[in-house]
Amino acid sequence: MNLKEEMIQICKSHSALFFVEEFLNDFPNAELFLVGGAVRDILLKRRTKKMDFDFVIRLLEKEKIEEWFESRGKLDFVGKTFGVYKFMPVGHSHADNPFVDIALPRTEKSSLESCGGYKEFDVQSDAKLPIKKDLSRRDFTINAMAVDMRTGELHDPFKGIKDIEQRLIRAVGKPSDRFKEDLSRMLRGVRFASELNFEIEEKTARAIQKQITHINYTKEKLSPEPVEGSKFEYIVPRETIGSELAKTFTKNPSNALKHLKSTGVLDMFFETDATLLKPIQSLTENQITLVVTLLLRNLEQKDIAKKLALTGLDSLPRESDLRIEPNDIFWLVAQLQKKYDTHSIATMRASKFEAMFMNTRGKFFVQLLRTLNEHAEANAIENRKSKILKLWSVEDEEPIPSLLSGNDVLNAGIQAGPKIRELLDLLRDEQLDGKILTREKAKEWLTHQS
Repeated sequence: MNLKEEMIQICKSHSALFFVEEFLNDFPNAELFLVGGAVRDILLKRRTKKMDFDFVIRLLEKEKIEEWFESRGKLDFVGKTFGVYKFMPVGHSHADNPFVDIALPRTEKSSLESCGGYKEFDVQSDAKLPIKKDLSRRDFTINAMAVDMRTGELHDPFKGIKDIEQRLIRAVGKPSDRFKEDLSRMLRGVRFASELNFEIEEKTARAIQKQITHINYTKEKLSPEPVEGSKFEYIVPRETIGSELAKTFTKNPSNALKHLKSTGVLDMFFETDATLLKPIQSLTENQITLVVTLLLRNLEQKDIAKKLALTGLDSLPRESDLRIEPNDIFWLVAQLQKKYDTHSIATMRASKFEAMFMNTRGKFFVQLLRTLNEHAEANAIENRKSKILKLWSVEDEEPIPSLLSGNDVLNAGIQAGPKIRELLDLLRDEQLDGKILTREKAKEWLTHQS
């Protein structure tokens, strides 16, 4: 199958791309290019249903582009800062598909006041601009390719295919210039290397090592160490940092550590050492809570909070798959620092054991124990948990119904107050330990407590 046939097949398999053939028919003199990450992923055979699609349209006025796409879906003008439109075809939603990016060819130049922050660009869109000029402003060669959707021709002016074959992340042009334009590109390069299992080309790596501290500079004072308690604004938003780090940690933790360490990113954000890193190398993808906990496991809560704020890992939106909960990290680190043994786990009050370990946090904790080779303690938790689940015939994380309520205790003549909570906790211990199995026995037990 040649590239043109493959492009046609991809458009047919993604219903949100129904417009491609219709557009080419309606505007026979226009050029439509698929650009960027989608081209890279297609060449790497990395297709997903949620693949991001970016298109560049040449030789057509923006007014006609807007009119045509607005008649076929929702066109979001938020991206006009970059000369980009976000398109969602009729009958689709963002819950099912990413927005399709539609743009005119454009050049980008850092604005005069730019310090390397995201969106600090002067953008010039030009429908007649050659596609090579548009590609020259992009970050890495593997993202600087375009496919002509009419002819199937691949435009690869910066030898992105060669770098894919050699498994290299290489900046387009002079690396230091690309990173000065947008400092977050350094983290993107590390993420791509980690995610794709590529190496970072030597000049690109050196530029990251040299410039990475700039990513913590503030606009008020070009210094990596803003005065604590003062108001300041980072050049690169922490949400951007958090998103890139989270993506890096999520896909391939072992690769992530290698590239984050070699470029200086890890030491700058986490100040960690080889002892802390080794257990992380055994983790698989989608275990970011475990990765972050292990990186921060020697710190006090106040210092953990500072690290999460510095890295932006506490700022990702609640709906994001990459989000971590800071309270989970605080709790998990605290439990690791307590150093449980099998005896303390076996003799812990049942109600406390349930609250601590029979939930998602408890699962994380057991995984951490195994990662740290503390298998006896992990087994002790899982064995006790299994016995309780089996005794009450429930599935993992399915709630075990209480035998009595607070009203039952009040009706037994106990006055309102802390005593009610104490009695319910004691009863819960008896219930989970299998000593009281029915509501009738629970009521009988209660009469002896009043």
